[in-house]
This record gives sequence, C-alpha cells and structure tokens, in this order.
Amino acid sequence: MDVLQNPKYSYLLGKQPLFYKIFKTLFYCYSKFIFKTYAPLRVFGRDNIPDSSFIFCSNHNSHMDVALLAVASKKSFNHFGMLAARDYWFENWIKRGAVNTIMNLIPVDRQSNENKKLSIQDSEALCNAFMDYGQRNLILFPEGTRGEPGKMLPFKKGAATFSLNLNKPILPAVIHGSHKIWPRGRVFFGLPTRINVYILEPIYPRSFLKDSSGSDTEAAEAIKNMTTTLEQSIKEKVETLYG
Repeated sequence: MDVLQNPKYSYLLGKQPLFYKIFKTLFYCYSKFIFKTYAPLRVFGRDNIPDSSFIFCSNHNSHMDVALLAVASKKSFNHFGMLAARDYWFENWIKRGAVNTIMNLIPVDRQSNENKKLSIQDSEALCNAFMDYGQRNLILFPEGTRGEPGKMLPFKKGAATFSLNLNKPILPAVIHGSHKIWPRGRVFFGLPTRINVYILEPIYPRSFLKDSSGSDTEAAEAIKNMTTTLEQSIKEKVETLYG
C-alpha cells in the first residue's frame, strides 16, 4: 500500500479533523500563557523565519522545547510536524491518538528497528505531503536526544537529509533557559525563570549543491556539509551563552 493511502496517517494529509485542530489550538494558547507568566519568553531573530515551509532545528535540553519553538515562531501546533519512531508511537492506537491531539507525529523507522515497515522515502513522502498543505513545517532536534545544557552532542545527518530531499530550508535556533525550568529527569516544573530563543539565519539546501547532476556522491557531500554548517551555527551561539 502507498504510504499516502494508509488511513493510519491520514491526519497528516490536507486539512486536519476539527477535533485535532481544537486541542492543538488550546495547547498552543496554554503554552503562550506559560511563556508570558511563569517562564517569560524573549525571541530574537524572528526576521529570519522564511515565508515558505522550513525545518526548525535547535539544541534540546527540556521537555518544553517543542512548545517554545512553536510560540517563538508565532505558529500554532497545527503548523508543525515532528518525526517520531513508528514502532514506539504508532503501533499502539491509544498512544498514537493521545499524542496526536497536541502534536502531528510523522512516523520514521529507526535504524535499530529490525522490523522496518517504512522506508526513508515513505517518511519523506509523508513529510512532503504534510508540509505542502498550508506551508506547514517540521521540528527536528539534530542531537537526537535531550543533552546537557551548554554541551552539544554530535549532530546526526537526518535534518540535512530531509532538507535536501524535500528542498526545504533549515531554520537553526538556540534555546537558553528551558533547562532551568524543566530539565531532563524532572517530572514537574522547577522555579520560574526567563527563557530566550535565538532564531538564526536559514540554511538553504540547494546552495550546497555544486551542479545539477544529482549524483549520490554529490548529495552525500552536501548533506555532510549542511550538517557541519548547522552544527557550527548552533554551537557557536550556545558557546557564547554558556561560556
């Protein structure tokens, strides 16, 4: 079956069901309230946000980072999708339904999963269909997991790969302060504190291609260079903030 015809993923295609839209809007309003009161948010660099669809990438130190990026861009959760492990989030309909009321999860099979049902091309097709409707966007954390504040993990190539294959720019960002309120390992919020989000200049994939041959070698080199550029961009800002 064509992945775009699979009813399990129909919520990613076109206009979303009203039920999902309402809950995503309510959660966005709740997030805005938190980031105006309990954790006042300041955003720098909103002028760098592209007019078209983009892939938001940032450092990742807190459970609240997805909500921070959405509020920082002034786009509700209806306008963002996140890649999620198919074997963990999509095989259980209760888990899938509960999370998708506030997030748009796009399935991807992890390399470690021996029972793969989706190819990377399938995941890209879902991302492309999702983003092409209403210029929606993706959020990816290139470190692959939550890290320690101020300590960057090596970036994975997934963001650059999707950016190049989908021809969507990467929008780098740096979040500072979220680790103080809701760090890894903590169930509840900590003490109130101010949070800053710095939106950096976008990275356009086609600028990393030397010609139009489209060879696998050229694509691999472009993905490598994009990943390095993205990592350096975020790492430099993190180093200035954390010292």
